[in-house]
Amino acid sequence: MKRIVVILLSLGIVTGGLVGCSNQPKTNIASKPSSDSSEMPGKKEAAFPRTYIDSKGNKIIIEKQPQRIAIVAFPLVETMFALNAPPVAAPQVTVMSQWDSLKPYLAANSLIDLGSQTSINLEKLLDVEPELIIGTRYNEEIYDELSKIAPVVLLDTQPLSLDWRSVPREIAKVIGKEQDAEARIAQLEWLIVQSRDKLLPYQEETFAFLALADKGSFGIFGKQNYPAYFDDQSGLGLHAPNGYPERTGRISLERLAELNPDHIFFMKVPGIEKKLEDLKGSSIWSALQAVKGGHVYFVDRSGFTVGIVATEYGVKSVVKTLTK
Repeated sequence: MKRIVVILLSLGIVTGGLVGCSNQPKTNIASKPSSDSSEMPGKKEAAFPRTYIDSKGNKIIIEKQPQRIAIVAFPLVETMFALNAPPVAAPQVTVMSQWDSLKPYLAANSLIDLGSQTSINLEKLLDVEPELIIGTRYNEEIYDELSKIAPVVLLDTQPLSLDWRSVPREIAKVIGKEQDAEARIAQLEWLIVQSRDKLLPYQEETFAFLALADKGSFGIFGKQNYPAYFDDQSGLGLHAPNGYPERTGRISLERLAELNPDHIFFMKVPGIEKKLEDLKGSSIWSALQAVKGGHVYFVDRSGFTVGIVATEYGVKSVVKTLTK
């Protein structure tokens, strides 16, 4: 299990994937969104100053809309891009630059790399002179140091990450980007509607989303944690085999054989092709429906996080793979 946890932690989904426990709310997707975010219904941009109470119960008064925002929990970076508010600095920039979903954003925006997620370079953070710092509860240990640099907002991503809409909406409340959030959400919801129609030929077939740990075990991405793939109202509505887990975890090859999906999507990470070659010698692996049918595919690891950009990338990747 340790290797799978390391993989998933590097993607920033442990909070919502392995330990999240609240029920996933269903959200209906209806109509095509307006191309103009100013026409989006709902909340208007709130005036500044505004007050936000974060996950620690801290009351943060934000005097004006922040322009120089530093992120100290790298899974939040994609949300900032989606809200048209690229941060000035973040940890793990080198790692993120390898993710297909973020390459266009990082090519267009220069971010100061704050080093490791577990060891934020506070001197670099001080040098960028942020007006606001946004992190998660995993940054609580350095909260005092961070608060000496700029106002700090810590989000509880455990419940938020169960729905890719939640994090953009929550961050939008902090930085005054509510309309941007709703516009981007509506665009992705409409993409999912269109994509679902394209996948109608697969209604009677089953799917599994996996990470390959070693020859005998797999990480399996749960239905509750990936509604964009599995939910029939807010997602693509792909069918999972009977007994497929609700939450992300680990299974054996024997258990995978019991599920026996028609299609398997693997998280693509360095070295996975060699590991799959090793599996070819297994009669259990070779007997799987997905393997016999040539329906084993790869999706870049960035498609296995639960952010809004990752969800868009994952949906497009699945549809492209199945319809080409």
